Amino acid sequence: MQTIIVEVKNKAAYKELHNLETKNIIRIVKEDFSSYALQGKPMNLENFKNWVENAENTPNVSLTEAKQKWKSQKEKLQKNIQ
Repeated sequence: MQTIIVEVKNKAAYKELHNLETKNIIRIVKEDFSSYALQGKPMNLENFKNWVENAENTPNVSLTEAKQKWKSQKEKLQKNIQ
């Protein structure tokens, strides 16, 4: 089993994915329409302000620290596979 993330460009593709799920060929793990990085509905000013405030209050991680954490996690996962 492999997990992938895809961007669905239109309703026909979205419907086809659900058809595949119905046939038990794939399983849709999570449908997330909340990403502001992807195309979607326009955001009103209040939602934008809340989004920025949330981003400002979220703790930051340095790139070096993130790479170290991912390296450690990768090593743990590889040990579990073997």
